[in-house]
Formats: sequence, C-alpha cells, structure tokens
Amino acid sequence: MFRIWKELPSRLRSAVTLSAKLFATFGAFYLLLTHQVEGDGGESLPIWRAIRDQLLQLEGEQVWPWLMAAVLIKCVGIFSSMTRWHLLLVGQGIRFNFSHIVGSFLIGRFLGTFLPSTLGLDGFKFYDAAKFSERGVETAAATVVEKVVGVTGIFLTFLITLPLGIHILGESASTVAWVTVPLAFGLIGAVFLVLFRPGIIEWAVQKIPGLRRKKVQELVVRASKAAAAYRGNGKLLLTVLGLSFVVHFTTAAMYYFTALAVGAMSADFWGVCFASSIQIFATVISPFTIAGEGVREIVQALLLAKHIGASSSILSAALGFWAAEALTLAGAVVWWLRKKDYKPRVVDVSKVKEMVTSS
Repeated sequence: MFRIWKELPSRLRSAVTLSAKLFATFGAFYLLLTHQVEGDGGESLPIWRAIRDQLLQLEGEQVWPWLMAAVLIKCVGIFSSMTRWHLLLVGQGIRFNFSHIVGSFLIGRFLGTFLPSTLGLDGFKFYDAAKFSERGVETAAATVVEKVVGVTGIFLTFLITLPLGIHILGESASTVAWVTVPLAFGLIGAVFLVLFRPGIIEWAVQKIPGLRRKKVQELVVRASKAAAAYRGNGKLLLTVLGLSFVVHFTTAAMYYFTALAVGAMSADFWGVCFASSIQIFATVISPFTIAGEGVREIVQALLLAKHIGASSSILSAALGFWAAEALTLAGAVVWWLRKKDYKPRVVDVSKVKEMVTSS
C-alpha cells in the first residue's frame, strides 16, 4: 500500500492528504458539537445548542477586556518566539535585522493557519532564512534545535503548573503525576544532554541497542550535530530555553483569559494553565487536523468540562485560537507588501563581533 502511495503523482498525494485533513477537522467538530450534555434545566441537549445559549447571554463589556488581555499575553509569547529564532540563527552565524525576523515570522504564522501542526511556520522560516542567508545547513540546524527546545518549553510549563493545577484531574491526579512527572523530567534531561553534551548522545546511539534503528539514529545524530554548533555558548542556549518556556506558558495563560471572556468566572488560573499545557502538546503533535482545530477543543473539553462547563471549555479554546491569530493576520499584509526583489540586510555574526571588538 505504501509503495502504491509513493508512486502516485505528488500533486495527487497532496490533494488526498489535504482532503483527509479537512475531513478529519470537520469530523472532529461534528463529533464534538453533537455530543450530548446536560443543560441548566437538567435536560439533555447537544453541545452546539449549549454554546449558542451561552453566546446569547454574553455582553460586550464582559468579553472585550478579557479578550484583549488574552491577545496581549499571546503577543508576549509570539515576540519571545521571534527572539528565540533570532538567537538560534545568530548562534549559527546568521544575523538578520530583527524587523525581517518579525515579518517572516508573521508570514509563517499566517500560512500555518491553514496547515497541520506548526508545518507552515517552520517551513516558511526555514525557507526564508536559507534563501536569504544561503546557508541551508546552518538554518536546518537552527530549526532542529528550535523544535527540541520548543518541546522542552511545553514540558516545563506542564511541570510548573502541575502542583497547583493537577486537582482538575480529580481522583486520577496522583496516578497521572507518578507517571508523567518522571517522564517529563527525563525528556527535559535528555534535551539538556543534546544541547550541552551532544557527544554523549552520539556515543549512546552506537552503544544502546534500542537506539540502533536507522530512523532513530538519524534523528538523534541530526539533533546532536545541530546542537554541536552551539557548544561553548551556554548563555545563549539557556536564554533560548527560557524563551521557550515563556512561549508556551503565555499561551497556556491566554486560555485562562478567554475562559473569563466567555463567562467562566469560576475558572482557576493554575487549573486552566495546567490543562492548556496538555492541550498545547496534543495540538502540536497532532498531524490529523488543520492548525490543530478540533483537537484543541476536544482536549480542553475533556479536561475542563467538569470545572467550567463543556460549552465554556470549548468556547474558550476556540476563542484562544482567534486571540492568537489576531497578530497573525498581519502576516497576510506583510506577505502582500513584500516585493519580488525584497532582500533583508544579512550580516555574518563573526563580522559583527569583530566590529564590536575593534570599536
């Protein structure tokens, strides 16, 4: 079956893949919105009706202040993500004027709105940096390290919000903690090894039987070699790790403000942030829907329905998406305004250091 699939024309494969993702996205929303919940009067009704009833009760003066707070805190996260990408490129010897980073990042986020997971943003950032710097290998290395530290930011958010937010899991809280906390610490420790001691990872690939599979070897060696370029630059790496935490913690906090915006005034900050850290991870790794739509709402409903209501959890998740996209829409403008002959100012980092030293 796989062989037949590979023999199909690339355009046909792309069309089939896109159709499957659209079907999965709409299917997820259909299952979600037709699910039966208990209404205020004790009657059973589909979630879409509960959401409609709740929307009719909302007033603008209640929604807009909290929604603006959600947008602003998400902007902090987006700016942190831009700064992280800038620093990772600097570590690889590539330096753009920061306004170019901002514009390219917004274009990538705009394109990513229509693609699964972070494919649009990652793909465009890589294309853009490789094209204008003419350093494809270094750009690829920065991209690999960014993905590694990005996942670390999610796990750090999970661990920091867990002590005060895990109560949302009820009786299963302790079991979840015993299973997930060691796993999260183990993954974070592995990332630190990849970043600060890449040679150990390459040695482990050769010695540990479980890492001898070709695909696993290629992935691990690629990540360790990418990280090797940052050897001796621990300050930069720690800054990047810190920014990764800010990126995901602000996203998790954003959902608290969108919950307040949709009328869930009883929402607990740490509980929502903890649930959102899990939801963010599920959205990032999901290859099945467009921009994580459907998955975001389902996970949020599963974790928060008992605490803020099914309709509020779904609404807050959906509103969080649009709060995050408020700045992203500017990417469409940047994309259209860039002329064909557009070129950023590219400066080799070593030259910058020499100029600073000589001055």
